[in-house]
Amino acid sequence: MLRREHANMASLVKTLEWQINEFEQGGRPDYEVIRSAVDYFLAFPDLYHHPKEDMVYTRLLSRDPAVAQQIGDLRHEHEIIAVRTREFSAGLNAVLDEAQVPREAFVRWARGFIEVQMAHMRMEEDVFFPAALQALTAADWEALTAEMTSEEDPLFGETVGARFEALRQTILRWQQESQHG
Repeated sequence: MLRREHANMASLVKTLEWQINEFEQGGRPDYEVIRSAVDYFLAFPDLYHHPKEDMVYTRLLSRDPAVAQQIGDLRHEHEIIAVRTREFSAGLNAVLDEAQVPREAFVRWARGFIEVQMAHMRMEEDVFFPAALQALTAADWEALTAEMTSEEDPLFGETVGARFEALRQTILRWQQESQHG
């Protein structure tokens, strides 16, 4: 489940990157898509995804403290991502409110968010998830599955909320173009 959520978030980050590249080249990105992406990152990961990872990390800490220590403070990383997301959101709001925001500042906020998000997911995929798979028992995973919320993802779930439909269409278009380009 966590890997699927990462794959979905990576698609969303790539879509954001596509829009930011358009902005950097002097074009007009789809601000509705950017706003929806930021709204998604403000809501879903912190409310549903990161708490699941935190539960796995807590269980890993009790099973193999040495490995968990090597991974570092996952909750702190999640807090840093939340700060970067809020910075990016504030910058986007300023741009949408037609404040005098230098293009470089907006790009810096966007790239800062993209970089921290991708680096974090890479670390989890390369280090955290394999360590958890190795250290945790089948009983641990059963207990974790029972504890985890099963809230449907508002963008990648079965029922896409209306506010995310344009974003979903953009992601699908980007994926199609990147496969043929």
